[in-house]
Amino acid sequence: MVFQTQIADYHQTHQPMVYVDESGFAHDRPRRHGYSPVGQRCFGQLDWGAKGRTNVIGALLSGLLLTVTLLTSNVNSEVFYTWITQELLPQLPNQGVVVMDKASFHKRLDIQKAIRDAGHILLFLPPYSPQQKHCSISDIFTLYEI
Repeated sequence: MVFQTQIADYHQTHQPMVYVDESGFAHDRPRRHGYSPVGQRCFGQLDWGAKGRTNVIGALLSGLLLTVTLLTSNVNSEVFYTWITQELLPQLPNQGVVVMDKASFHKRLDIQKAIRDAGHILLFLPPYSPQQKHCSISDIFTLYEI
């Protein structure tokens, strides 16, 4: 409830709300269904080995993509710090409110300091609750099938 009150207060003062999230997508999308004669098991010929992955970090401002970066490397605290300082912060409107989940690499102190030193407010999402629906970057990419 505290989080929702904070968000409402920032909306009333017309501070830009920027939601940050990351996700990853496997390059292979195996079929989940197949055909076989009734009563017989369906066997596939797909090599189920990993074929690679693309990770994405992005930010939504007013429900629109503010910035997005595609990576073939894993997202860790170093990659995320670099993205925050070189990609996100230069594009943020003044006195923005940056909202992100509590992934361990989001909570690194130098990341929090960089956001605050740039004049922005940092909020972490509360633990998941069915009453709260937050749009994520993966939702956007799934919607547009990117």
